Amino acid sequence: MPKSSAGNNQGFAYQALLGTTSKQTIGFLVEVLDEGDSTESYLFESKLKGYVGWRWSVTVYAPEGQEPTVSEVLLMPGVDSLVAPDWVPWSERLADYKALQAELEAQAALDAEEAEESDDSDEADDVDEAEDADALALAEEQDEAAEVSAEDEEASVSNDSGDEPSLAVADLEEGENAKGNAEKARRKPPRFLRRRKRGAKNKSED
Repeated sequence: MPKSSAGNNQGFAYQALLGTTSKQTIGFLVEVLDEGDSTESYLFESKLKGYVGWRWSVTVYAPEGQEPTVSEVLLMPGVDSLVAPDWVPWSERLADYKALQAELEAQAALDAEEAEESDDSDEADDVDEAEDADALALAEEQDEAAEVSAEDEEASVSNDSGDEPSLAVADLEEGENAKGNAEKARRKPPRFLRRRKRGAKNKSED
């Protein structure tokens, strides 16, 4: 709507506004709008608390040759006013709510499926790790058994090689002892001859 200058009806509009609200809530004249058909809207600044940027609007009908009359008085938001969001029918809000719930359920199902797959993957990894650990333990046991077997064989060979010289020495010593005993036995006369010799010796001394 085109903007026009304030006519002689500005004071009339202001007085009409005082019949609706107090003087403290009315500010300066902001603009006048030509509504057509001898009708104009006078916009005054609003000083009501909580209505920053709002305007008082007084619409005056003033045909030529007639007294002006007030069509309406109202409080309307300005360009920078804080206003409530546009009204949305219940059917549309319900449809939006159902769509949101369906989306949330689908997302929850997807999250549950991913969590299940993750658990299965973790279990498979645990099984693989357990199998690897068992295989490693078995290999270590086999290595230890092989080392023990090798040590036993070395000890057995060492004992066998060490006992043979000992046995040979023992046999040699036994042979030498037997030979010495035999020589001693040959050197000594029989016991009855030694007795006779001692008896004959005693008689000769007598």
